[in-house]
Amino acid sequence: MSSAALIIDSLSKAYSGKRAVDGVSMTVRRGEIVGFLGPNGAGKTSVMNMVMDLVKPDSGSIELLGHNVGTCGRQNRQQVGYLQEKPRIYPEMTATAYLLFFARLYGVGKPERRVSDVLDRVGLQRAANRHLGGFSRGMQQRVCLARVMLHEPDFLILDEPSLGLDPSGVVDMRDVFLEMREKGATLLFSSHQLAEMERVCDSIVFLSAGKVIASGRPADLLPACAPEQAMTIEFAEEVTPLVSKISALPWVATVRLLDSHRLELVQAPSIGSQDSRQRRMDIARSLSAAGFTVLSVATAVPTLEDLFLSLSGHKRLQTYAGGQGDGSRI
Repeated sequence: MSSAALIIDSLSKAYSGKRAVDGVSMTVRRGEIVGFLGPNGAGKTSVMNMVMDLVKPDSGSIELLGHNVGTCGRQNRQQVGYLQEKPRIYPEMTATAYLLFFARLYGVGKPERRVSDVLDRVGLQRAANRHLGGFSRGMQQRVCLARVMLHEPDFLILDEPSLGLDPSGVVDMRDVFLEMREKGATLLFSSHQLAEMERVCDSIVFLSAGKVIASGRPADLLPACAPEQAMTIEFAEEVTPLVSKISALPWVATVRLLDSHRLELVQAPSIGSQDSRQRRMDIARSLSAAGFTVLSVATAVPTLEDLFLSLSGHKRLQTYAGGQGDGSRI
């Protein structure tokens, strides 16, 4: 058996003469969770639809679970679960009736017991006999997640699965993903919940303008987007009105506000020790001498949000140039 669950080679697709997917090649290994990242319109949904054989590519090939997409039979398709960005429901059906309908289509053994189990797993047991038309957006998303779990697929494709979910729903979804991976399933999902993606993904693929521009493990990709000498600093004071004063200090290159008491600060390249511990001590002393109460100084750790903005070519908002004294944004 191949170690790859999905192999995409030179995939392209155009709509009305405009190239939406442009030579995408990527591999998803069995038993891993892969995050599919990219700005709106990057081509992620088009790639997912072609993997599911809902859209035909103009060129390129797709191998899913050892079979060429487009020629695999019904049995192979039953190994896959797909949650679309805007999943369809039948509003006149109850949650139980909806899931029983699909359980029987999938040929799930003991469908009543399986439906009860998945409803419980997504937190909808108490709503089992309510009509889907009366469900909130988040509850509808949960029942659709239950639907793609019903037949315990080997490969799941999930397009923005956290849409409409409240924080507890996002945590539940994360736990479901990790449980499915533990059972041997492979997951490919897109999301703008970058913090959640960072918690669960073994690797990521970043798409922009229809092309793969980065892929790999987050631990390998994130360091490249971290500003040199960046530090996260927590203050006792409410720091928002003080950003302009801090950015005017001669040894500061840039300042970025994180929240009301924290900011990210980058020293001027020519100033400060190369030793991280000494640099943190120097920053704490300098800020204290300038009249600020520093609670902590830590080396900034880049996140998927930093990577997303870096690869998308977006500049950070609320970033201030040091040494200007007027807090002007750049």
